[in-house]
Amino acid sequence: MVSLNMGLSYPLTQDEIDRLIDPGRPGNYAYGYIDDRGIFIVMYVGRSDSDLHQRIVHGISEYANNKKLRYERFKFSYANSPKEAYEKECRNYHDFGGDKKLLVNDIHPDTPDGCDYKCPVCGK
Repeated sequence: MVSLNMGLSYPLTQDEIDRLIDPGRPGNYAYGYIDDRGIFIVMYVGRSDSDLHQRIVHGISEYANNKKLRYERFKFSYANSPKEAYEKECRNYHDFGGDKKLLVNDIHPDTPDGCDYKCPVCGK
């Protein structure tokens, strides 16, 4: 069974983000919802190389009025570096079917600016 390795999910609200996430830290996140069985359904995976708090807040304003996406909750984890965040985003993207269009993500994760890292899953 695949896992985001991110812990619990939380309501996608400004108050929860402010309460839980330290500004200025790199990390990973997922947007989704809880289904009828109580399982977090991953809809989108992403990362921030510098400020996870700011990036997740962006999701509220960008997706709050789009009920089809069902970005009702989020999960997150911190990373020690942009490379670590990138590699985790790649694993999450592939594990949750990004290349099969099961996620809302349009494209494979981009490398951090100015880096030539390769995806640990597909080598892109």
